[in-house]
Amino acid sequence: MESKGQPAFGSGRFGRRPAARPIPRPALLARLAAAPGMVVLVAAPGAGKSTLLDAWSASHSATMIDAPSGWPPPPGPLAIDGATPRDLPLLARLAGRAGVVVAATEDLQVPGATVLTPRELAFAEDETYQVLAGALADAEAADALAPDLHLLTHGWPALVALAGAWLAQHPAPERRERLRALARVEGDLTAHLVPAVVAALPPADRDLLCRLARLPAVDARLADHLDITEDLGPVPPFLQPLARHPGWYAVPDPWRDALARELPLPDDELAALQSAYRAAT
Repeated sequence: MESKGQPAFGSGRFGRRPAARPIPRPALLARLAAAPGMVVLVAAPGAGKSTLLDAWSASHSATMIDAPSGWPPPPGPLAIDGATPRDLPLLARLAGRAGVVVAATEDLQVPGATVLTPRELAFAEDETYQVLAGALADAEAADALAPDLHLLTHGWPALVALAGAWLAQHPAPERRERLRALARVEGDLTAHLVPAVVAALPPADRDLLCRLARLPAVDARLADHLDITEDLGPVPPFLQPLARHPGWYAVPDPWRDALARELPLPDDELAALQSAYRAAT
C-alpha cells in the first residue's frame, strides 16, 4: 500500500478502554544519550519529536523550553522544542555541549550537531505494532493488521496513532476491510481521519478536547478549577500525558489546529477560558 501523507497515546472514562502510554523508544533514546554534542531532531509535525523530547527530558531531568530565549542557558541537560532559524546564533554556542536535544521542523544547520531525520524518527514495523496493540487492546489483531498499517503510513508516528484510534472505533471483524478502504482514500489521510475519529468520541470527550486544544497543558486540579472536567484522563491520540510532569496532560502540536477546526469555540468563550487559565497559573 502507498503512504498517504505525513501528518500520539496512554482512564477508561465514558466507556472508553484504557489507552496505552507512548511506546518506549530505547534505541532512539540511547542515541540521544550517547551523542557527544547537540542532537537536532528535524521533521514535520507528527514525527514524534515532542514526545521523544518529553521522554528524554523526563529520564535525564532536563530543563524543557520552547525555544532559546536568552543567554546563558540553564545548566544541565536541556531539551529545546520548536527551534527556528532565528535561534541559530544561540544554538551554535550550545552545539558542543552534551545533553542538549533540539526539535525543529527544518534543518537549522547547527555546526557540529548530530541530526536525526524523519526516516530515523519514523516507527519501525514492530513499533507500529506496539501502538496498534495498545489502541486495539488486542495483540493478535494488531499482529495481523500492523504490516499493512505500517506500509500505508510509512511508520509516521502521528498517523499510526490516529489510524489506530480510528480502527479501534470499529468492530473487530470489520477492521481489515476498513484498512483496505483507507488505502483507497485520495489525498491526505490525516484530513480524512481526524473528523471521523472526533465525530465518534463521546460528547464529553469532544468538549474536553475543544478546550484543551487551546491551552498549553493541565492537571486534574487545574481542569477542575477551570470547570473543564472533574475526571481528567487521556483521549488517544489527541490528549496525552506528559512524562516530565506526571499528572499533566496536553494536546500535541500536530492536533491543535485540526481540533480547533473540528471543534470551534466562540470567541467570547475562548477569551474567558484563556483569561481564567492565565489567572490560575
